[in-house]
Amino acid sequence: MVEDINDYYGERLDKIFGRGSTWPHRTFRTILDPYSNEWEGTSMGRKIEILEKVVEAGESLEMLIFNYKCRYIEKNRKDIAGCVDTALARILEYQLRKSY
Repeated sequence: MVEDINDYYGERLDKIFGRGSTWPHRTFRTILDPYSNEWEGTSMGRKIEILEKVVEAGESLEMLIFNYKCRYIEKNRKDIAGCVDTALARILEYQLRKSY
């Protein structure tokens, strides 16, 4: 496992999006927490763009999501870690419906 689980995925996202500065969506709740303000303030199209950019940068979504869940479990926020599947299902449904 990564040495500092609390910063791993944030640092990876900063390298992709922030070019060394703090990127506004670095908590990744924009993508993985459908009950957050970050989620509500970002369109589904933008969520897809963010995910595409992560993949294009060669990052493993599986690893980032795993570390996201670990971070919130360690912070005793199982509610946040536990809604990832719902978020991913909503994003997938949105993307699949676009192709109808």
